[in-house]
Amino acid sequence: MDNVLIHEIWETKEEKELSIGNLKCFHFLLAKNKFIKNPSLIVINKDTNWAIEISRRVISEWRSKSRTRERIISIQLLDIMIEGARYIKNIDDTKNKNGIESVSYLENQCYINGSLYKIHITVKKQKWLNRMFVYYYSATET
Repeated sequence: MDNVLIHEIWETKEEKELSIGNLKCFHFLLAKNKFIKNPSLIVINKDTNWAIEISRRVISEWRSKSRTRERIISIQLLDIMIEGARYIKNIDDTKNKNGIESVSYLENQCYINGSLYKIHITVKKQKWLNRMFVYYYSATET
């Protein structure tokens, strides 16, 4: 990811005063209002030129699995991280779940509260609709 702009976000003073639960609730509402649209919000990934839908599922997965403040606030950058993510690999769906044809993994990075984080993005492709949607989104400190 050389010569690529690395985005940066910081927890605000008001966010720092919130408990983890309240911080997650605050960002869940922000994410829901920003990303969940009808029709679905589509982001074009620059590396693959894929049109990737942002679905309710990714927000639900993020909400249930985010336990750190940094991972919680990382959701603000969901669309930007998808757009600039680098393709890692594609695998067949071994679970044959909900008509999923394949699962793709992408990565990006950003600074959160001054520390560098790797952003992991999982995209699923549905067989019959030729639809790609982001399924999983997480941030891990590097």
